[in-house]
Amino acid sequence: MFHLRKRKKGFTLIELLVVIAIIAVLVGLLLPAVQKVREAANRMSCQNNLHQIALAAANYESAYKKFPPGLNVSPNSSYPNPTYAYFSPPYGGPFIGCMAYLLPFMEQDNIYKQIPGEFFKSNCTLGPWAYIYPPFDYNDPNVPNPPGAQGTGYLKPAAEYVIKSYLCPSDNAGAGNNTLNAGIIDGYGIYTPDPAGGYVWIEYVYDVHNYGRELGRTNYLGMGGGYGKIDPIDTLNAKWAPFVGIYYTNSKTKIADITDGTSNTIAFMEHLTGVQQDGTRDFEIAWLGAGWGVSGGRRATGIDPDGTPNDMTSGTRHNWRDASSKHPGVVNFAWADGSVRPVSKTTDFNVYVIATGMKDGQVYNADDLGQ
Repeated sequence: MFHLRKRKKGFTLIELLVVIAIIAVLVGLLLPAVQKVREAANRMSCQNNLHQIALAAANYESAYKKFPPGLNVSPNSSYPNPTYAYFSPPYGGPFIGCMAYLLPFMEQDNIYKQIPGEFFKSNCTLGPWAYIYPPFDYNDPNVPNPPGAQGTGYLKPAAEYVIKSYLCPSDNAGAGNNTLNAGIIDGYGIYTPDPAGGYVWIEYVYDVHNYGRELGRTNYLGMGGGYGKIDPIDTLNAKWAPFVGIYYTNSKTKIADITDGTSNTIAFMEHLTGVQQDGTRDFEIAWLGAGWGVSGGRRATGIDPDGTPNDMTSGTRHNWRDASSKHPGVVNFAWADGSVRPVSKTTDFNVYVIATGMKDGQVYNADDLGQ
């Protein structure tokens, strides 16, 4: 009599390897699709952020009959420590950017109330918000000096709040993501006119624990147009004067000033700041000092492209003067009417500059923005 053996249930080694191979193929096919869906969701979320910001600015204008200044720089502000001469009047502070002015209209009134009202006055006498509040980094033995100490003593806890609507979800802006001793920009977009040519100036603190690292970040800036408001004595940059934007240092722009039309004028830009060739970054922007950026200027080259560093000075990082994003192929912008549109990173430089000026009188085709 023959006895048939029952085969034990289970997989042979070959069957198991086949199953693993099939799973690997499926994962390989699905992962790009999942990433694509995730990025599409992030891009929509970023556009919604800009839409909220643009609407907040419109509500601000409705309440105060003018848009907030791109950056508040009072002629009466100065840093009490004479060691830092570059904080002397008329460029001594307080360096409060337009994003801070919009807080009450972004449903962030609780944070707004923690910021001294003096900072928002055009005749403010306080010094820079990031340098006048103890403790100061140079008194801390745990801070290397140099290069970590820079006199930093910023407004806490207000400046440390993370405001989700001010951050693009495709980016990784935040504490711990910078290169060693990187900078966090606390004042952005100071145009200083002089006969040799003005420049857009930034002030920053180091990415050091308790003295800069915890600052709340943002990916958005007000749009200053070609190069902000050009002073008549600045003959070198006179060609940018017709393309002044809505936001610049101490601006008081009204709806009526946007003669090109609110639906034709970019109001807010997306910005990464300081992304290196290897993907790290050496600058981020603090929302409390987030002011205005430019579309033109002496070194700007338009919209920062994907994958190619184009900084004219170092050649190793993306141009921090240009609008930029981690969205493949596009950067999101908000127009003065509240609309938000993605703009191609390959958009013609001249078309882009015209779209950022509020009263240049030049017409552009929206299709040329490559939406």
